[in-house]
Amino acid sequence: MRTEVIKADTIDEAAEEILKVLKEDSSASRSVSSSSRDHVIYFDGWDGLGASAVLRSVAWRVSPPAGRQGAPAAGLKFEQVVHIDCSVWGSRRALQRAVAEQLKLPDQVMELLDRQDEEDDFKGVPQGSRAEVQPVVEEMYRHIQKLNCRFLVIFHNGSGEEIDLASLCGFPLFGFSTNKVLWTFQGRFRLQPRAKVDMAIKSAGATNAFLSAASCREEQDTLELWPYLVNQEALEMVGACKTNTGTRSRSIADLHPAQVVKCFLYIMELCCRGSHSIDYHLATHSANYWVCEGILQQLQQGERDNDDGADDGFWRAVDALQGEMRLDADYHQFSPSTHQAKFVQSRPYWSSPTLGFTRVPAGVIPNGDMFQHYSDKLAVLKISRCTFAFQSPPFCHCHSVRFLWLDHCQDTRISTGGIEDKEAVHQFFQRLCVLDVRYTHCDQILSAQMMDLMDQLRELNVMGCKAKEWDMGQLQGRLPNIRKLRITKSKVQCSCPEEDLFSEMNKMELLDFSGNNTNHLSPVKDISGLITTSNSCLETVIVDGYGRHLRSMSFRGCTKLKNLFLGRMICVDTLDISGTAVKTLDLSAITVWQIHELRLLDCDKLCAILWPQILRTRLEDVNYNFKVLIDTTQSASSSASYSTVTATQTTASAAPHERGNRQPISDFGWYISVRDSRLIFSLESIYDLVYREGYVEVSSLARLAVTAGYSKDEAIKSGSSNEQRAPAVYADTTLLHLQQAIEGEGQGDPLDPRRLVGRLLHAHTRPDLDKSTGRWWRK
Repeated sequence: MRTEVIKADTIDEAAEEILKVLKEDSSASRSVSSSSRDHVIYFDGWDGLGASAVLRSVAWRVSPPAGRQGAPAAGLKFEQVVHIDCSVWGSRRALQRAVAEQLKLPDQVMELLDRQDEEDDFKGVPQGSRAEVQPVVEEMYRHIQKLNCRFLVIFHNGSGEEIDLASLCGFPLFGFSTNKVLWTFQGRFRLQPRAKVDMAIKSAGATNAFLSAASCREEQDTLELWPYLVNQEALEMVGACKTNTGTRSRSIADLHPAQVVKCFLYIMELCCRGSHSIDYHLATHSANYWVCEGILQQLQQGERDNDDGADDGFWRAVDALQGEMRLDADYHQFSPSTHQAKFVQSRPYWSSPTLGFTRVPAGVIPNGDMFQHYSDKLAVLKISRCTFAFQSPPFCHCHSVRFLWLDHCQDTRISTGGIEDKEAVHQFFQRLCVLDVRYTHCDQILSAQMMDLMDQLRELNVMGCKAKEWDMGQLQGRLPNIRKLRITKSKVQCSCPEEDLFSEMNKMELLDFSGNNTNHLSPVKDISGLITTSNSCLETVIVDGYGRHLRSMSFRGCTKLKNLFLGRMICVDTLDISGTAVKTLDLSAITVWQIHELRLLDCDKLCAILWPQILRTRLEDVNYNFKVLIDTTQSASSSASYSTVTATQTTASAAPHERGNRQPISDFGWYISVRDSRLIFSLESIYDLVYREGYVEVSSLARLAVTAGYSKDEAIKSGSSNEQRAPAVYADTTLLHLQQAIEGEGQGDPLDPRRLVGRLLHAHTRPDLDKSTGRWWRK
């Protein structure tokens, strides 16, 4: 691979130098020309910075003129320019789709991608793991061959590896071809060490030339060059986000480039000057630093009260911006040896990202003298391994603090303040936006009285708490403004009715309960994310390691919940995520299986369930009863009830019953009512081990009144004037062939969902078809 350093001090200068490399050599010696053999060219920018902005500038110069005068220079005429921005990486298939859209491939090709995505949804394939579709690659190759023109691909590769576009997208990039690919990787605002770049580029071996940039003047002042490059990168990113239709991109587009520049320089400074003794935890707290330090301005109190939605939009934009900056914090922070790290970590100190690091030699902070000079300067304060009075903390007069982090701190249990200090303490906690408490006595800091004051707290992190130090039940009815709640690596107890634990937290978006254990003296019996309002905001839940005292886990009715991460130790009897937006329920990581009842009612987004290996072993135990209740035919918003239905109801979730008797869904050992039969793939691995009575219903979006003699058009017309379903058979292809599948007729694909449904129904008893309702069931 050829390497070259181009001399440039601006984005435009670098773009012009790259054009020289891209230029076609028209001389007789083209066949041996180095540039003609450089089909795939990587550009690294100035030590990783500015590359994305340069690529966009190159694209503007070589694209067909849009209001610009003059033809391309000799050797720079590309009939087809494909500009792909995957700075925020999705998957190889997402890249393939972006190229297909650029090439304007026929609708039939795009439908192939849609169909494969849909199939992968029902197989539970994660978005990031979705590979290219081979028939689409072949169609791309044929399409490019028909074009018979010279093309240039400009590729912003957001992944961490080299992508061979010849094999993934069918581009001819070999031999005497004059086609070119210009690419960079890892997105914008990147500070990757050169060793990682080299390793990634060698992964596929498709790149022919490695270009980087350096200043034309050796004496060029870094203080001039770097701010310029960062500003150009910010302009490029905001501009790209304005043309992107994604929600995340639209949030960033509302920010001013100058704000983006300040955020990057702030985090870069922390990376470069940080050490192992100061854990800034940038992956969690970067966005919090920007807001609390005033880098990005939050709404004032009065404005926030009048427009809470605008304030949430601001925070979402900040979180999205953090995802755009791919700083390699682990590399840039100094990592000493293990014994050095343990020694440094054991020393007491307080620190602030903007005011630096201060050692506390005695380890005890007796009063506020240590902070008296910083009362109006401290915005983020971290105190580690210090002892002070929690009732009257020495920092209570620092009225600018918005982010407090206590790590391995202890309480003197002595109150040293008077009435004036108590008022200052109240005002201090009222102003907090973020509170992080790790391995610190929580009974005072997180008492009911203190949390009553924290009505503006958006994020609470509790780690390493002991059950005797804090009762989690004190969260009940408090923290109404909380968005992110993390309680991790703790031994927890809860004195309140657990179903009411989060009753007032109707703005919470993230709930992390990983690595915890329960106290056997006062165990947590239920984790309930039930939010009774229609404005449920909970989107992500992480749960792992709750010992053997947890009875049930319920997030029923959290309509925006789509990310549920369950770890190895989920020792619960009942798991209920009915009425949520979960698309793939991934239980595969669980190694200790205690679940006896799984409820997935009114989950219209559900496509796949990934079971753990341990489940089959449990199901082979004749004494183990496993109840499964699944309904994907409607959402929670359209469901009147989760529990019982009558014979006169015509909703798809209506349970089977005889002679009009009322029969609760919970009476069945398993209840499966699905809109799309492909969900049955998820049940294949356990269907033969289900011994209890059950019910299966397969419906369809296209409901045809066949037995009543309606034509398809008549059925549609009838449905448009009457919201209630007609009492007719659901005559989709699946249902019409179920009888044959059940009776063992036909030799179709063994993985055909029709046959899987039949095998599931026929596992132990012969099912019946109720021709008046179009439902299969067995008992």
